[in-house]
Amino acid sequence: MRQFVLIGGGHTSASAARALRKQGFDGKIVIVGDEVHAPYQRPPLSKDYLSGSAADDEIWSVSPDWYAENNVELRLGVPARRIDVETLGVELADGSTLAADAVLIATGVSPRRLPGVTSSAVHYLKTLDDAQAIKAKLREGLRVVIVGAGFIGLEIAAAARTAGADVTVLEAAATPLEHILGKDIGDIVARIHKDQGVDIRCGVMVDAIEDTATGFVVRTKDGTTLEGDIVVVGIGVTPNDQIARASEITVGNGIRVDEFCRTSAVGVYAAGDIANHAHPVAGRVRVEHFDNATRQAQAAAANMLGIRTEYTDVHWFWSDQYDHNLQFAGHAAKWDEIVFRGDVEGRDFSAFYLKDGHVVAVFGLDRGGDVMHAKTLIADKRGIDPALLADDDTEMTEIIFGKEEPDEDDTSPAEASPDDFQRVARSGQVTEGMVRRFSVEGTEIAVARASGKVYALHNLCTHLACHLASGKVEGKGLTCLCHGSIFELETGVPINPPATRPVRTYPTLEKDGQIYVKVS
Repeated sequence: MRQFVLIGGGHTSASAARALRKQGFDGKIVIVGDEVHAPYQRPPLSKDYLSGSAADDEIWSVSPDWYAENNVELRLGVPARRIDVETLGVELADGSTLAADAVLIATGVSPRRLPGVTSSAVHYLKTLDDAQAIKAKLREGLRVVIVGAGFIGLEIAAAARTAGADVTVLEAAATPLEHILGKDIGDIVARIHKDQGVDIRCGVMVDAIEDTATGFVVRTKDGTTLEGDIVVVGIGVTPNDQIARASEITVGNGIRVDEFCRTSAVGVYAAGDIANHAHPVAGRVRVEHFDNATRQAQAAAANMLGIRTEYTDVHWFWSDQYDHNLQFAGHAAKWDEIVFRGDVEGRDFSAFYLKDGHVVAVFGLDRGGDVMHAKTLIADKRGIDPALLADDDTEMTEIIFGKEEPDEDDTSPAEASPDDFQRVARSGQVTEGMVRRFSVEGTEIAVARASGKVYALHNLCTHLACHLASGKVEGKGLTCLCHGSIFELETGVPINPPATRPVRTYPTLEKDGQIYVKVS
């Protein structure tokens, strides 16, 4: 019996294991991890989990029972040290060796540490244990200092401020998120936090953090001192490439892989935060996104099975801060212009980053639908009229799929509908790859078409009730615009978290150029 070993006890390994079983692999799967916890989702740690709105049982990558039910062994609390690239044997820290027919490295990243700082008041957030330690201290009036105004730092700031803490954010750059979003949009995000009472100080570098009898004091390089009760540092990460180095596998800002997730060692693959991969749109890049961890793991699993699968998904991530949902797709190292769509002052807009006449990235503030649709523009490298993008009266579906022809027959007689089915649309209103919202007998449904077939699902995502009709059809799945949950069109079963419960599906019928749905 063949055995695959997945190194790294996180979400990437869990996603790969699930994909292997879904694609029919009947051999043994072993997940090796240095943490004692079963694989879990990391995004909630700085969002819902930290704020107390998500419980422990809501953050697992898959149900803990799934592993035993699917013959997946968890070897937790025992890190892997080396791979014998000739035999693919995986050597563990306890001295044992696991035989393998293929190996996936999914060891992720670790938080970058402040040099020379040893104060017990300093926390870093990467693991469940880290989140629990911070969560246990959050309370009203707590003096929290956050070093680093990246997405993690700002999410922690939002959670702490929501808990009633007094929050100060120290950022070395001139504007939060400037290296990702640009100065103008970074300023908008900063104002959201300032309006919530967060003290954001930019252009500030930490020199030292010292313990005091009542907490700590932060000394900055400009001579300023700041007292507080807890410090959380979020100043970037470093790839956990130690096992690759010990195994003489090529590294360079992570573990270098090709478009098929293959490392320099035959039979060894890498995916997730650790993988510096060749991408058809972004070039060679390493990204630290939850969605990438899921999708690249699926591609790696297919290649481990000998199913040649190129990883081409457009990179995408989200961030929840206060009542706002922020999303970003693509990769914009450089851009010629940013085209705004929507109400910038009202904080309801999307921003398209254009390079050489096509969209290379998009940011959305409470505009998840725009971001989802823009992924198609990014992937296609399609030339686009900036004025069309800026016109908020032009639907994104019209930009992607073209203008819909007027419906000349919107009032088909009731007797034309098959028994118990209700007519919802003409066939031409839901074209290939499209999803649209309709109401049938008071029930909102999302009607989608994939590979020529029409599907109908309840319109509300089972995670946080976002509208699925504003999402995106991808293969045989429908992706929610808010947090990337993917539901199988045929069954409604979630095939990508964070959603864990299925969405209801409805029978469909397509006849004589009309689409019918049965909801009763």
